[in-house]
Formats: sequence, structure tokens, C-alpha cells
Amino acid sequence: MKRFFQLLYRFEATFAALAYIIVVLAMLADVVAREFFDLSLMHSSKITLFAAIFAGMLGLGLATSSGTHIRPKVTDHLLPEAWKNLLLRLGDGLSGAFFLLAAYVSFELVRSSYEIGFLVPVVDWPLWWFQTIMPYAFCSNALRYFGFMLLPSLRPEEADAE
Repeated sequence: MKRFFQLLYRFEATFAALAYIIVVLAMLADVVAREFFDLSLMHSSKITLFAAIFAGMLGLGLATSSGTHIRPKVTDHLLPEAWKNLLLRLGDGLSGAFFLLAAYVSFELVRSSYEIGFLVPVVDWPLWWFQTIMPYAFCSNALRYFGFMLLPSLRPEEADAE
């Protein structure tokens, strides 16, 4: 399972990096076109927006995989240290369930966008194409948390926010 999570991380990191490359290239092309050729590239702002959203959604799983996500630590020292492993597993299970719920809700959003035929304003692209990243990212993160719950050795060390 560890190997699977490593491959999943690489896969998502590659696509997140490609999405950010698209963001940079679309923005750069639009600025160069406006400043040097006095024209605006049609749809470059929409491409930039959707590529950034895509990268951000993939970043959710990357942060979870690397232990760099934000987690409140206020209650960490309220309960006995002996309960730590049990509470971490419980937290992972609850997080997995939360992300599965988010995946379900986002899948329903994508399904309804598809059925209704929602289009991205101005460019008239089907919106559901871009929304599909949401259920994928939420399912991917749920899978990670359930993996951490079942095999705590898979959980990454948390990065200190100091």
C-alpha cells in the first residue's frame, strides 16, 4: 500500500506541476500579447483560472501525503499521551468519512451540471469537465486517510509550522 501511495503522490504532483506550468504560460502569453502586440488572448484568464483550481485541488492530497496540511493542535495535550494512537486513527477515520461525503456531494454537483448542461460563462465550455477534479481529489484524500487509519505507519510525520 505504501508503494501505491507513493505512485499516487507522483501522479498527482506531476499533474499539479503541469497545471501550474499552464497557469504561468497562459498568463505570460496574455501579458506579452497585450504589452507587445496590443491584443488580448481570448480565454487565457479562464484557462489560468481552471488550471489553478485543478492544481489546488490536487494540492489537497499532496499536502495530506507529505504531512504539511493545516491541523489545529489546540487539544493535543488535553488527553493522555497513551490515547494518542487511538485518537489519530479515529481522526483519520473521521477525515476519510468527511472526504467521502465531500466526494459524494461534489459528484452530485458534477452530475447535475452535466444533466442540466451548465456552460462556463463567456466561453461556453461544459462546466462539468472542470468540476470532475473535485470528486477525484476528495476520493483520493479519503483513500489516504482510510489508509492511515488502517496502517498508521503510512501516515507522514507532520511538518512543524514554526
